[in-house]
Amino acid sequence: MLDTKELDQVRDYVIEILPELLRKDPRIATTIEGILAQHFPRRDEFARLLDEVQAMRQENSQRFGQVDQRFEQVDQRFEQVEQRLDRIEQTQLTMRRDLVKVQSSQEMLIRRMDGMQTWVDFVLGNLRNEKGQALEDLVAAALRYGLHNPHIMPENIRLRQRLVDYKGEVFPADFETELDVIVENGELLVFEVKAGAKATDVSIFALKVKLMAAQNPTKRVLGVFITLAASAEVREQCQRYGLDLIDSSAGKV
Repeated sequence: MLDTKELDQVRDYVIEILPELLRKDPRIATTIEGILAQHFPRRDEFARLLDEVQAMRQENSQRFGQVDQRFEQVDQRFEQVEQRLDRIEQTQLTMRRDLVKVQSSQEMLIRRMDGMQTWVDFVLGNLRNEKGQALEDLVAAALRYGLHNPHIMPENIRLRQRLVDYKGEVFPADFETELDVIVENGELLVFEVKAGAKATDVSIFALKVKLMAAQNPTKRVLGVFITLAASAEVREQCQRYGLDLIDSSAGKV
């Protein structure tokens, strides 16, 4: 077996004489070409490999293009789903708002019906059995409805207040009576309820209002007479004394 030095010498010799051998014997070229073909692809094979690589690239490109299209289709579907969800959510929000409005309207109607019933009981004298805070709460609710004043609170109401004419300014001296008062914003609203009122009831109430005004000169004192189906005489008396008349059968006059 040749050593490295001898192999180098043989290689140099082959390189030197190879061109001459190829000219003299073409079979050597064929042999060498066969040896090279075993280790390296020929030009036509290399071109074929390039074509195959190019074809694979085109195929992969088409496949990736199809994948991209599918992803785009999926994205479009997701967008459609999101739009539908948005519409559903908006519809639900609108339904919730409408439901709140309906509930609010129902609550207002219920409160109005309760207020109307309390007002009717108040005018008819059906609240006489109530006492203390319960009575004041009901009277306040009735007056809020009847006087169309939502600000009337139980703490503003003074029921059956003692009124004494010590000086005889309106009634005989030391005459004692009672009245009901609403104290609000520095004003005193004196009210009286008579389901079946007579003209004389209005005259007596007017005197109470007059005495109340005389004893509270720094405050504005108003009188409200409340009745059911006021007669012509009752209306005339209220106008004569400058009293507000609340006719429960017709509203404020």
